[in-house]
Amino acid sequence: MIEIKKNIDEKGNNRFKIITNEGNFEIIYGGTLDLYWFYRPKENIDNWPLLKTFNITKENYFLFKILDELYTRIKEQKPYSTIEYNPNNYSLKDYAHEMLFQNNIIKWYSDDAPLEEASCVEVKRLEDVYSITFYQGKEEYNFPTFTVRFRNSGSRYKPYNAVFMNMYNCLGEYDFNYHQIHIEEYLYNQKLQRTKK
Repeated sequence: MIEIKKNIDEKGNNRFKIITNEGNFEIIYGGTLDLYWFYRPKENIDNWPLLKTFNITKENYFLFKILDELYTRIKEQKPYSTIEYNPNNYSLKDYAHEMLFQNNIIKWYSDDAPLEEASCVEVKRLEDVYSITFYQGKEEYNFPTFTVRFRNSGSRYKPYNAVFMNMYNCLGEYDFNYHQIHIEEYLYNQKLQRTKK
């Protein structure tokens, strides 16, 4: 089961809860005008894991597809959907991409803290699944957190924060009251049924 639930916060911004077989994580647009992905463990804080992985399959093809677009745009160094981006125009030769995308894995360290303390989210493409892993970081006063901030101003990964904002906006445009099953979703569910037999 993979489901997306949408709510509106007190400022009128969309909040999304991604429900998977492994548990839930959330995507929100905060009062700081930045995007956040976070996982909140159910365990007592003393028993929090160091990492938590969620699998997004074609069981919900809409979510799989927008994750696929996010992954592809970062891999191909195309952070903007409407403007041509040339990393050679930047003096750092797209250092942000080199930090963000290594060994075919997206690894975003929260813009809230230095790399050695920041929580992190990793997006990895497997055959029919996107694996999303949250790594625990430490906030001020050494408090553990799984919250990852994507700054819209001053991100260490600029301009790739635009790709995550685009995904958030796509989630906002989706009509959750009318889920039309895509052929890929149907075929994936048929494949699951065959493996259970």
